[in-house]
Amino acid sequence: MSFISLGHIDKNLIPILIGCIFCFLDRLLEKFDDGLFSKNVILTNIFVSFSRFLAVIPYIILKIRSKNVDNTDSNNINNNIIEYIYIDKKEVNFKNKLEYLIISAILYFIQSIIFVYIIKIQTSSWSLYILITPIFYYLIFKIKLYKHHYLSIILILLIGLIIDLVLENLQYDLLNNFWLLLLKFVREIIFSLHNVIAKYIMEKKFVSVYEYSFYNGLFNLLLLGIAILIDSLFFGSFKNYKDYFINFTNKELLIIAGGMLTQFFLNLSLLFTIKNNSPYHAFIIYVFGQFAFYIDFSEFSTIVFICLIFILFFSLIFNEIIELNFCGLSYNTKRNISERAKSEDIYAIENETVVENTEEINENSLELNNEEIYD
Repeated sequence: MSFISLGHIDKNLIPILIGCIFCFLDRLLEKFDDGLFSKNVILTNIFVSFSRFLAVIPYIILKIRSKNVDNTDSNNINNNIIEYIYIDKKEVNFKNKLEYLIISAILYFIQSIIFVYIIKIQTSSWSLYILITPIFYYLIFKIKLYKHHYLSIILILLIGLIIDLVLENLQYDLLNNFWLLLLKFVREIIFSLHNVIAKYIMEKKFVSVYEYSFYNGLFNLLLLGIAILIDSLFFGSFKNYKDYFINFTNKELLIIAGGMLTQFFLNLSLLFTIKNNSPYHAFIIYVFGQFAFYIDFSEFSTIVFICLIFILFFSLIFNEIIELNFCGLSYNTKRNISERAKSEDIYAIENETVVENTEEINENSLELNNEEIYD
């Protein structure tokens, strides 16, 4: 048996691959964007939220298609009654899931506002996602962690710490931006909770990816609009937004279009990944996107690049795409647990068959003995 092997591979990994590509492109655009788009963080959040809102297009298309399918179904003579019950039930369900959609949107809004204040923090706290998310995932879904999970978490956090120490980001922020650094950690907590709740809404409340993205974008556009209004009225920032549009150029338009395009596909890829796999799998996409910041291959960038390769490797182990077949690290992967369950079922069926055959043989023997005594 090899020390390393592939785990369970299926079509649900496709959104992860697509997400990695668009996350890399999005971070690459962010790295080389020296225009106004990256400097006005509130407006950046608005464009990101609008890209989420654009999921209304595939959402409406799917709605129209589903209605066409329902209209062609004329087999049921009580179709009007069933349609009335369906609509009534749908309204009840919408009221129930709307509360969760609003909570999710508020969480996303809070972390996006915090991002405005921590933009100058250099420490990369994104690796904490792999530590915080399992806590919320266990509290809501009761999903346990096993040996390979704990090993991956420890090594990912250690390597993430090495990156910040090598770049001296952590040392600088501890001395100069301690409270903002803590605020950045709070943002990671809120962001992790947001993704777990997104999983809960889509899986337990039967909300589609497009519907979730649409409402999340809509609510955040409203909240950000209110934030801009308050910011302009009470803090006199209206001039900043006015100057942004006065100095607007064709280059800026292309940057915005590119940013919204990458964000649109990145967001949908993340949501499909979270829905069909788990919030853990989204971490693979986040890690791959980090490579874009270090493609200049300077002395420190090369070290960070190598560290990111190891983090990506252990994130694949955590999500059981790669399995380590030693020290019992692959014993409790989903694939092996499923195979053991199948083996136990087959063993139980075989035992049951043996018992039935034994009982049948005993019954036949008893009948023969009775016949002999009678003779």
